[in-house]
Amino acid sequence: MSSKKFPKSHRSRLLLLSERIMALLILANVMLVIFDITYIKIRHWYLKIDLYLQKITDSPQKKYLQKVDNLQEELEKNGLESPKVENLLDDLRISSFEIFINRPPFKVIDNYGNLAKIRQIFTTHTRRESFSQAVQIFWDENYLETQGWQSQLAFFNQKIRPLILLYEPKLQYDLIKGIEPFRDSQNYLIAVNELKILLEKKGMEGEEIEPLLKELRGYSTELIDTDYDFQIVNQIVVLTQIKYRIKQHIYSQIPDSNVNLTPTLQILQSLNLLQYLAPEILLADKSSKIAFNTFWSSQYLKRYQWEEELDFFSENIQFLMHSFYFRDLGKDGEFVDRFWLVDLPWMIIFWIEFIGRTLLISYRSNLSLWGAVKKRWYDIFLLQPWLPSLRIITVFIRLQKVKLPDMKQFYTNIRFQLIGSFAQEIIQVVVGGSINQLQNNISKGSLKKAIFESKNKSDKVGLDKNNHGNIQEIINNILEVTACRVLPEIYPDIEDFLRYQVEKSMQQLSIYRRLQKIPFLRRLPDKIANNLVIQISSTIATSPQKAYQTQPDAVSIKLRQQLVRQFTTKFLSELQDKQTFEEIEILMIDWLEEIKNSYVKPSNQTNLQPAETTIPKIIPTEVIELKNGDGSNIESG
Repeated sequence: MSSKKFPKSHRSRLLLLSERIMALLILANVMLVIFDITYIKIRHWYLKIDLYLQKITDSPQKKYLQKVDNLQEELEKNGLESPKVENLLDDLRISSFEIFINRPPFKVIDNYGNLAKIRQIFTTHTRRESFSQAVQIFWDENYLETQGWQSQLAFFNQKIRPLILLYEPKLQYDLIKGIEPFRDSQNYLIAVNELKILLEKKGMEGEEIEPLLKELRGYSTELIDTDYDFQIVNQIVVLTQIKYRIKQHIYSQIPDSNVNLTPTLQILQSLNLLQYLAPEILLADKSSKIAFNTFWSSQYLKRYQWEEELDFFSENIQFLMHSFYFRDLGKDGEFVDRFWLVDLPWMIIFWIEFIGRTLLISYRSNLSLWGAVKKRWYDIFLLQPWLPSLRIITVFIRLQKVKLPDMKQFYTNIRFQLIGSFAQEIIQVVVGGSINQLQNNISKGSLKKAIFESKNKSDKVGLDKNNHGNIQEIINNILEVTACRVLPEIYPDIEDFLRYQVEKSMQQLSIYRRLQKIPFLRRLPDKIANNLVIQISSTIATSPQKAYQTQPDAVSIKLRQQLVRQFTTKFLSELQDKQTFEEIEILMIDWLEEIKNSYVKPSNQTNLQPAETTIPKIIPTEVIELKNGDGSNIESG
């Protein structure tokens, strides 16, 4: 039994479908490559998006803290004797196990992230070696009764809550680039969160406030004075922005803190323009270290409302500190880049497709393997991991071949737009230059030479009878058009013109005036004139047309050729009159100038000199038929 074969059209559709699927896969890979190349430069935008999503998402951390708040509220109302407390504590023990041990939602789960610090603080506080035991004991009713639930919840709110709330600036793709959050900036933000929670609970009078402010002043000094390693990749730009913002915020509130300004700068400062035009002038000699020490002082926070100042920090400084990051180095001393791990599955697919496609092309087209490879040369870029950006060439060609999308109309529009953008300039240069060249040649007498000097050489030059450059042929065509098309169309005008001329001539005759006085004969001259006009105008308008439309005989052809020849000879003879031809040349130059001014706008950006050429010779001779060897006509001249 013979195997079933698919129709050719069906195979073509399947092949096109497979090509389109592969083209889309390559496009997805190229987009991944672009994402990888640009990731470091625009990582801060990804951080902003991630931070925004965390704020609007009801995360497990927020749910956990809500349960703690519910417990605290119940304890404050009814104490440990409340029947709800036991259920709330059971729920907290289960939730603690889930988010701290079983399925932690924290982004950094190694030894330096928020989760590691939470585990360390819990075990140290409860004096247990196992974190799971520490959590179970901490949320135990007996432990809270023994240690005092007020102090234990205060400990949790001051030490644990800031770590749970703190955003960890680590994205999933950071692992590929070897990026880790900068620990110093994270510790700084943890202290800020602790301060904020204490201020919300106890205000500026809490005894823990001053030690925290001192700690923050120390962090600020360390942040500014540290000689950063080059692995803290973006520290220069980010730290400069932090310094500038804190100095601008602090010193803008101190009236006498501005440097000595010139009179012009003082005017700009009085108009509040200098801080927008050149703010660095106002802060040139200001210390960012002093600005931070002032900011983290109890006097300053009391004077300027700590709520507003912490809001300023959250809006202007906090994200910049989040954007600090540390990047690991590989064994070769270069920054870690594990993109090849992401790209490996794609390359396996590309190699399989390339080998299969090469064998198929070699089999169906009777080509060698090397010939099949050369036919798909653009797929080579998919098979190498060193320059993945070159794959954009492959995806462009593959998408074009499968018409995804069909870019034919797009490219057509682009070509027309490009041509259109140069068309006006080309017209101005080429047409304007050609008209200038014609005017120069006419003024130099080239037209006269072309017409009259060529007449003497006409017997030596052979022309095909269909060559319309011959003056006789031109005149013959002009006469034919005049007789067959123009004169019949203007018949009424010819008749009116002849009637006017005849009547005018007859009125000058004395016999006409005498006949006008005889009663029965006064209309006779008008009838005679009218018949004469009709006959003459009819002869002028229709007779030549009938002559051309009638099948010519030998005599008619001879007479017509003689008429054209004599007309041409006399016409050229009369044109040789110097005054007549000079008038024609002047009129032609003026006419060309009018065309140039009306239809061609001169270009101010192009100054091209016309080439030295001459007007082609017009040979006013009869048409000479020449035959080549095989009997075919050849045009020459």
